[in-house]
Amino acid sequence: MVAEMISRAEHACDATTQTGPGRPTWCYGTPGLARAQQLAALALGDTQRQRRAEQALAGCLADEHQLAQLTDASLCHGWAGLLQTTWRVAADARDPGRFDLPGLLHRTQRFLHDHGPPTDDLLDGVAGARLAIHTITVSTAPASGWDACLLLDAGRS
Repeated sequence: MVAEMISRAEHACDATTQTGPGRPTWCYGTPGLARAQQLAALALGDTQRQRRAEQALAGCLADEHQLAQLTDASLCHGWAGLLQTTWRVAADARDPGRFDLPGLLHRTQRFLHDHGPPTDDLLDGVAGARLAIHTITVSTAPASGWDACLLLDAGRS
């Protein structure tokens, strides 16, 4: 697995030894960063930034090496977080069809079925995974706003 943060020495040298992208997670991976950039672009009316953010996520989703680094079904570091983040990005995307949500939903469900959840809680367990799956299945923003704690909706529900 690729390191998911830089060391003090790397920061001081303004260079990293990381050989490629880390896990595609909402919390500090490409998907979460892409969503943050997309939201900034939408707020600023910056279509070029929006395109770059959406391309970053699309590239991440097309990279099996990155996807293979997901080792659980959780919201925080797993398939459910990737699913929910992608759904939110696609909802605001200039080209929402590029994100293959049905395929991502299938992979998330299959992973959850094959490996089970590590816990019962929201961020690391079955509760969060099922909420993400439900959101995509009904294709409607959560009425409860449950994913606001992930800063994915930014009050845009």
